[in-house]
Amino acid sequence: MLVTKNYSIYEFCYFLGIGGALQALLTPDLGLYSFPHFRFFQTYISHGLIISAAIYMTVVEGFRPTWKSLLRVALWINVYMAVVFGINLLIGSNYLFVAHKPPTASLLDLLPAWPWYILWMEAIGLVMCLILYLPFAIKDWRAKARAR
Repeated sequence: MLVTKNYSIYEFCYFLGIGGALQALLTPDLGLYSFPHFRFFQTYISHGLIISAAIYMTVVEGFRPTWKSLLRVALWINVYMAVVFGINLLIGSNYLFVAHKPPTASLLDLLPAWPWYILWMEAIGLVMCLILYLPFAIKDWRAKARAR
């Protein structure tokens, strides 16, 4: 995205990158690896850079999400999640936490058991995307009000 200035990648990076990376920064799944282990730094730097890249593309390159972006991301994340669920079954992994809740403390601990927490994750993800879109919605509403 940073090299090619690809808008489709930006849409996913903005909504899913910021939303997911923020969760990863607030409740990291580090297991036994705390400061100053390499995995600690790798987790915080990589997730922090995802957020930074989305903000850079928004502020410096002038990209911005739209309502259609939100719909596209919502559709494709579900397709992606179904593929990842299949991969998790094949290799015994837990990418996207769709196979089970993580062993470390996270917001998922507040949700019901599998598979019901996946529906809650969907709802929380949608709310997070709406919150991330809110500054642009407010800007659009103000521009329409001024135009009248």
